[in-house]
Formats: sequence, C-alpha cells, structure tokens
Amino acid sequence: AVQRIARFKQLMTRAARRAFDSGAAGNAHPGVILDDRFGADAFPDMTGTGWWVARPVERPGSRPLQFEAGSQLALAMRAWPTEHVAKCLVSYHPDDDDAMRDLQIARLDALQQACLGTDREFLIEVIPPLDMPTDEHTLARALDQIYAAGIRPDWWKLPPPKGDAAWAQIAGSIAHHDPQCRGVLLLGLEASEDALRRSFEIAAPHAICKGFAIGRSVFAEPAAAWFAGRLDDAGVIDEVCARYIRLIALWHGAGTPITTKELA
Repeated sequence: AVQRIARFKQLMTRAARRAFDSGAAGNAHPGVILDDRFGADAFPDMTGTGWWVARPVERPGSRPLQFEAGSQLALAMRAWPTEHVAKCLVSYHPDDDDAMRDLQIARLDALQQACLGTDREFLIEVIPPLDMPTDEHTLARALDQIYAAGIRPDWWKLPPPKGDAAWAQIAGSIAHHDPQCRGVLLLGLEASEDALRRSFEIAAPHAICKGFAIGRSVFAEPAAAWFAGRLDDAGVIDEVCARYIRLIALWHGAGTPITTKELA
C-alpha cells in the first residue's frame, strides 16, 4: 500500500509538470507539497528545478499540534535541501482555551526556531476545528494571536475567507504585523470547481492572496479510480493535468495574478 501511494504521488508530479509545460499557467511560479512518507521518491525530480517545494512537518490530525519528528524537528530539517519550505497545519481557533492556545503557540514557536536554525522558509496552515463556530473575523483573529506571540511565517495557507470583509481583515493583520510576509495560499478543501470559482472571484481583488492550494480538488476522483483499477497511469496523468489546467484558467479568469500553486 505504501508503494502504491508513493507511486501515485509520482504520477501527480508528472501531471503537474505537464500542466505547466503546456503553457497554461503563463508566468506562474509552480509548486508542490510533498510529504516525507509517501512523496520522498519525487523529491529528486522537483528539487533544484525552480519549483517551490514544501514538506509537511505536523503529525496528521494532531490537536494540540505535534510534529512527526517530535522534539527532533530541527535535526530532521537539517537533512533537507535548504530550498524546501516547512509546511505546518495547525488546528487553531482564536477562542481556544488558554491551555490549548499556549501549547499551540509554543509548538509554533518551536517550528519557527527550527526553521531559523536551518535557514529555511516556513508556512503555517490555519484551519479552525470543524466543531467550533467561525465567522468573518475568525481567521484574522487567529493570525493576530499568532503574530502577537512573535511568530512570523513566510507564508500562510488558509481556508477560503467568507467574503471581502474577511479578506480585508486578513490583509490588514499581515500588513500590520509583517509587511514582508510573502502572502496567503488559498486552500481548496476538496471543493468543487464551482465552489473554487466563487472563492477565486472573492480572492481576486486582494493582492495578499498569491495562489491556491487545491490538491484533493484535483486528484481525489482520479485517485479513487486508479486505486480501484479503473484508470491506468497514463489516464491519471491526463485527467489530473486537465483538471489542473481548468483550475488555472479559473484563477486567471478571476483576475488574480498567480505566483504559487500546490498540486500534490
């Protein structure tokens, strides 16, 4: 099973390359997010090529945040090429109780120190827990709290804000605390193409949004067919490439300048 997943990750990177080689993305800066467990075989093909490469460091599903490498995060990162970006998903809500918030902040600070110590950029992906209420202020309040603790990621990766007011608050938080931040990548969260179109249109007027991160929205259906034996390798590459190109067109159509993307 591990080998099959690793093989599928390689197919995804081949599809991403084909999409960008087609010229559909214009002058976009392509990127992938690949995990060490299943994506390691694809690292050599993506490193040193000009692609933006990020690697998750969080233990999936952990709340409070935990790292796959435990207390050895910096040691694990020293084995990475310096150009690789550390990506960390944190299930964070600004209304978490004090104990939870303090622990989450401490772990994010450990991430920042590990990245400073290994001379690399890092990205924080903030997704509020599904069982807690959210509104147009939630994401900006979360960013404000993280910034107030002295944590300044190079990138943010966020769920689609609920509207222009929410985007304006996020942009304001970043401009106030860290005007050198590279920007926000928009999460897909397995959304349909119609839902992504709406998210792109809302994001378009906001320069702080630099790209989208829509892996599962692109490959979930082809993956299910491939693992079930209904689609071969070439079919997966064709289907994922076509889906990716359609979403790039939607992004261009929304009027947003593309700089970075994620596929796998």
